[in-house]
Amino acid sequence: MLRDRLNVLFNSYDPNIRQIIAEVGDLEQRHISMERPRIKEQIDEIITRIARQELKQSDPDTLQE
Repeated sequence: MLRDRLNVLFNSYDPNIRQIIAEVGDLEQRHISMERPRIKEQIDEIITRIARQELKQSDPDTLQE
């Protein structure tokens, strides 16, 4: 239900932004029962991975892994 609502709210956003929102939402749901969740690094990894994918698509020579 929450996922569906987020899809509607962010429907007009760039697909990469929608993917970040979906993955961060999934990550938060998995850790919602923890008293002090420590997911900042994992959220940063999601954003970095999607940004790298976008850069590779727009200019494959931009990133050298």
